[in-house]
Parts: sequence; structure tokens; C-alpha cells
Amino acid sequence: MSIGEVKVVLDEAHHLLDQGKTTIEGVGTGLDEAAGLVLATLHDSQRTEADQARKAIADAVREVKLTLRVIAAAQEHGSTYRKALG
Repeated sequence: MSIGEVKVVLDEAHHLLDQGKTTIEGVGTGLDEAAGLVLATLHDSQRTEADQARKAIADAVREVKLTLRVIAAAQEHGSTYRKALG
């Protein structure tokens, strides 16, 4: 694979990561809306199921944030490597 071909692949990967980021951001927005409704509904509940639901929502929010950080890191590393190639 030539340097030019590697650059093209890195550019395409960056583009695909942008698409993934947009998708995950949309998931995060929907999750935030749903979480608000669920947490409001479960506000005073002390049931085990309510605690499990709160934990599941917190876990999902954390995973969305983690995924966005991983995408950003991958883009940063790819861009750094792409620049190093000239």
C-alpha cells in the first residue's frame, strides 16, 4: 500500500468516524430525553426495579460518553498519523 493509499484510507476512516459520532450523539440525545421521563416517573420509588432502572440509565449515559471519547481519540490519532505522512 502506497502512502497515498494510506492517506485515502485514513481520510475515509475519519469520515466514517464522523458519521458514527453523529449517530451516537443522536442516541445520546434520545437517551437524555428518555432518561428524564423515566427518572421523573421513578422519582419517589424505592423498589428494587426502580433502582435497577436508574443504574441502567446511568450505565447507558456513561457508555455514550465513553464511546464519544473513543471516537474523538481515534480521530485525533488518525489525524496525527495522517499529518506525519505529509
